[in-house]
Amino acid sequence: MKLYKLGGLVAVLACLGILVFSYLSWQDKLQGAGTPEQTASTETENTDSETQTTQTESTSDDSVNTELLANMDERVQELFLQKTSEDETLQLLIAGSEALESGNPGYAQRLKTSLEESYGDSIEVTIEAVSGTSDSLKYVDLTAGYDLALLEPLTLMNNDRVSIEDERQDVQDFSARLEQANPEALVILHAPQPIYGAGYYLAQVQALEEFASLYDYPYIEHWDAWPDTDDIALKEHLTEDAVPNDKGAETWATELTTYFISN
Repeated sequence: MKLYKLGGLVAVLACLGILVFSYLSWQDKLQGAGTPEQTASTETENTDSETQTTQTESTSDDSVNTELLANMDERVQELFLQKTSEDETLQLLIAGSEALESGNPGYAQRLKTSLEESYGDSIEVTIEAVSGTSDSLKYVDLTAGYDLALLEPLTLMNNDRVSIEDERQDVQDFSARLEQANPEALVILHAPQPIYGAGYYLAQVQALEEFASLYDYPYIEHWDAWPDTDDIALKEHLTEDAVPNDKGAETWATELTTYFISN
C-alpha cells in the first residue's frame, strides 16, 4: 500500500514538472517570437536614419552652392543654377577697357582665378580687353554664345569723346548681339576705376548706374571700396596714367569676386 502511494506521488510530481517545463518553454517561444519584430523595427529605423542622413548631406551640398551665389542678382543666380542642373559649363566673358589688364595681375585675371578655384569646371572664363571708346564694343566677337558678360563699357575712355546717350546705345547694341548668339545671355555692368580729381566723369558714372537701373541690367557698385575721388589716398591705387596698380587691381577684383562668390 505504501509503495502504491509513493508511486502515485512520484507520478504527480512528474506531471507538475512536465507542466512547469512546458510553461517555461512556451514563455521562451513568446519572447523569441517578438525578437524578429523588434529587429525589423530597428533595421527600419536605421534605414530611415541613413536615408535622412543622405538627404541632409544632399541638401547640405545644395546649400553650399546656393551660399556661393548669395550676393548675385536673382537672374544671375538662376543662370548659374540652370547650367549646374543641366551639367553644362557656364561661359563667362569679362570685357572692358585695357584697365582690366593693369596691375600684376589685373582685376580680370584675379577674378578669373577666384572663379575657377570656387566653381571648377562648371565655369569657363574669357577675358577681352577693348581699345578705344565704347564704339569699339561692336568689334568684340560674341559668336561663342557666352552665357554671361561682365562689361565695363569704357566710360572713362568716352570722357570728352562719346556722349552718355551714345554710350548707352553702344551697350544696348552689345547686349543685342550677345542675345542674338545666346537668347538666355545676361550682361552685368560695372564702372571703370575712379580717378583722382574727377569732374564730368562723375556724372558719366552716375549716368551709367542710372542706365543699368532703368534698363534692368545687374550692376556691381565697386567705387565704395576705393578712396573718394577728392582723397589723395586714391593715388595709392593708381599709376601715373590713372590706371589701377597692383593695389587698385586688388581692390577692384575683391569687389567683383564678392559679387560672384559669397563667403
